[in-house]
Amino acid sequence: MPQCKKCGKKGLFLKIEDDTGLCLSCNGSFAQEGKVLTQKITEAKNKAVIAKDPGKIAESCKAVVQYGNELIALHQAYNLQPSQVLLDLIETCKKKQELAEK
Repeated sequence: MPQCKKCGKKGLFLKIEDDTGLCLSCNGSFAQEGKVLTQKITEAKNKAVIAKDPGKIAESCKAVVQYGNELIALHQAYNLQPSQVLLDLIETCKKKQELAEK
């Protein structure tokens, strides 16, 4: 019998998303919240890429790390694993931030 990983609903006719294991309601909530954070991460990453000033690079990388950690927390709240791409991006930005602050 299908059961949602987040809310625990279960039932014979409950529709569970294959990729997340969430019911349609929880999956929609996760997607909406995740989209906002993903947009913020992308904007901060793009600012870091085009920035020339080390201070602006460090500031943008700090924002990527902050929003990335918020997205990881969201994944954990929904009992999901964050992607390796997200984890790698956060690590890369931490290192880039350290270099820019030196």
